[in-house]
Amino acid sequence: MYNYKSFKSKVPYLRDVYLAYLIDGAERTERYGYPIIPSEFCYDRVPGDVAQWNQRSQVRDPGHTAMSFYCKDEWFQPILNDPKAYVDKLSLYECVIGMDCSPFDNMPAYIADHQIGTNLAVTYFFGKCGLKVIPNVRISNTPGSEESLQAYPKHVLIAIGTNGFTREAANRDVFMTQVSKVVEALEPAGIIVYGPASDDIFIAPRFMGVPIHQFDSFMQRRNSARKKKEGGDAHEE
Repeated sequence: MYNYKSFKSKVPYLRDVYLAYLIDGAERTERYGYPIIPSEFCYDRVPGDVAQWNQRSQVRDPGHTAMSFYCKDEWFQPILNDPKAYVDKLSLYECVIGMDCSPFDNMPAYIADHQIGTNLAVTYFFGKCGLKVIPNVRISNTPGSEESLQAYPKHVLIAIGTNGFTREAANRDVFMTQVSKVVEALEPAGIIVYGPASDDIFIAPRFMGVPIHQFDSFMQRRNSARKKKEGGDAHEE
């Protein structure tokens, strides 16, 4: 009879609780080690439409729709817990806009930097798996955030989500400054904006001649439909 208690494997069991496999093979930025996204991972065309993950059941033409994650973080947390399990599901879409773990400006710096790192790691992994990605660039007011811009390729199509960030004047000023830093560092070929794309927020890319491709969020579309039904202004942000 086999004595299982006497067996000891010569191969150590590794439990990847930190999901280190996400950035396996990636080049890294020098200090913080952010994974650098190669330009060949990036989608180079403007998608037919942009949907958000929590409303994916409403997508009628996934082959001409980019999937985004501009929704509450807890709604896409299952993807962050097990990205491998979602590669096939996301491959149905025209492309995937990078993750949107929120690096809020009132977060402790280490949490904001971790959120940015998670965005980059999952985006890199999906690109490595063959999904075409549009990097979603989010920064905060931290030293690590500044370095994260070195992890994105220059002269490619990028995405910037504005949902919930542009209503108050103080937030608009902060966001405008962050958008300016992004476009000056990356010189993007174009920007996919999911949400309002007001001229003052995007003054820097417009001045630089960077094309802005704006797509309404689900909330904007719902509000527009309601306004039309009520006979009001359908273009309210």
